[in-house]
Amino acid sequence: IACAMRDSCLRELSHTAVLNRRLLLSLTPALLTLNPENALAKPALDAASRFALDIPDDFVVSKRKAVTGTLFVAGNFPRASVISVTAWPLDALLQDDARSRALPGLPQELVIAEHATPLSFTDIGSAKSVAQLLLRARDRDASSGALQSALTLSQLSSDGSRLEFECATELPVSDPDALEEQRGVRQLIRRTRAASVLGSVPGGDGAPVPALFSVWGSALEQDWDKDLKAPLEKTVSSFSVAAK
Repeated sequence: IACAMRDSCLRELSHTAVLNRRLLLSLTPALLTLNPENALAKPALDAASRFALDIPDDFVVSKRKAVTGTLFVAGNFPRASVISVTAWPLDALLQDDARSRALPGLPQELVIAEHATPLSFTDIGSAKSVAQLLLRARDRDASSGALQSALTLSQLSSDGSRLEFECATELPVSDPDALEEQRGVRQLIRRTRAASVLGSVPGGDGAPVPALFSVWGSALEQDWDKDLKAPLEKTVSSFSVAAK
C-alpha cells in the first residue's frame, strides 16, 4: 500500500510539473510583449540622498557624481528614451539666461532679489515663465542652444511648490528621405514631460544656495504616442527631493 501511495504521489508531482512548464511556456509570449505602460517600476535613489524617483524596469542607469547640472541619467537607449535629473542654482540659472537673451534696452524677464530665498515658484515667476526658463537652460546644456523646445503645457501645484510642464523639441535630421524610408516620418520630434521643485545645492563657499531640481522624461513622438507616455509620466510624478 505504501509503495502504491508513493507511486501515486510521484505521478501527481510529475503531472503538476508538466502542467506548470506548459503554463509557463504558454505565458512566455505575453510576458515578452508586456505593454510598457504596465511594466514594473524600480526605485532609483540618489547616492547623496538628494532625490528619489521610480523608473521603468527596462531603463538602464548611468552613474554620475555631479553636484550641480545633470545629476542622473537613465535610458531605454535602443528607443532613444531618456530620464534625467538636473539641479541648477537659481542665481546662476537667471544670470546665464539673462546673458543668453540680453538685448540693449530690454529688462530681464525674471529677477530675484540678491540672496533672496524663494519659498515657492510664485516668488520666481509664473508657471509659463519659469518653465520656459528651464527649457532654455536645458536646450543650452544639451545643444549649446542649437535646439529650441516649445512649451506645450505648464501648471503649478496649489501651494506653488511644484511645477509640471511638457514640451516638444524638433531634432535635426540630415536626410529626411532616409528617415522616411527607415521610420516612416520625415522629421523627429522629442516629447518631454518634466517637473521641478525647489531645493538647494552647495554654493561656492559650501553654504547651501537655492536651486531648481527638475526631472525630465523624454521619448521620440512615435514611441511617446505608442506606449512610453504613461510610464514616463509615472516617473515624473514619482520624483521628490529630500527636505533640507
